Amino acid sequence: MSADPLELLAKAAESWGAPLKRAALEQISSYLAFVRAKNTRVNLTADAGWDDLVLKHAADGVFAASVLRPLLTSSPRILDLGSGAGFIGIALKLAWPEAEVTLMESVERKYRFLNAAATNTGLKGLRVLSRRAGSGAALTSYERGHDVVVSRALAELPEALRLSWPMLAPNGLCAVFQSDEPDLADPALAKSLAAAQAAMLKSCPYRRPNETRDRRLVLFKR
Repeated sequence: MSADPLELLAKAAESWGAPLKRAALEQISSYLAFVRAKNTRVNLTADAGWDDLVLKHAADGVFAASVLRPLLTSSPRILDLGSGAGFIGIALKLAWPEAEVTLMESVERKYRFLNAAATNTGLKGLRVLSRRAGSGAALTSYERGHDVVVSRALAELPEALRLSWPMLAPNGLCAVFQSDEPDLADPALAKSLAAAQAAMLKSCPYRRPNETRDRRLVLFKR
């Protein structure tokens, strides 16, 4: 690729209405370099190429910030559920420094990596929790009451929503990345929404840099 992936990300962020400051781009670059350095030992992602890290993984987190920021207070509590290597939550935090972001991950090696990555970024308002959603003891104050629970590749949509609802504040949002427009007539999805007395708020299409088809960040609200 001839173009610098970080510059392509910057152009995409501007087109999404959420321009990235130079400092944020440098922090994203530093974080992704940390992922690459640890990936061979920790096995965080199969997409270890620089273009994929920037234009696939970081881009999704930056887009999430652009969608959520106009809908929320200036310092919302956001939970990245099933955080993995932290791509969504950390990129979102770097794009939106005022947000309080919690990364929740149940796999021990990834949880340890997230702690190291959070320390490496030096960001305030970035927390890491070790927990599997839907299991274990009662939720603590750190695990519930979020303004948004965001997830990507956590589970099929109905299950991702079921796991997210308990961690939301009363008027909170579920934000779920999807490859295609959700089928609201799907029985499993309809059942999940009815059980939570929830509905789809909006479906936000976008394209990652250099892609030719839309993806979606879909918002649900009770």
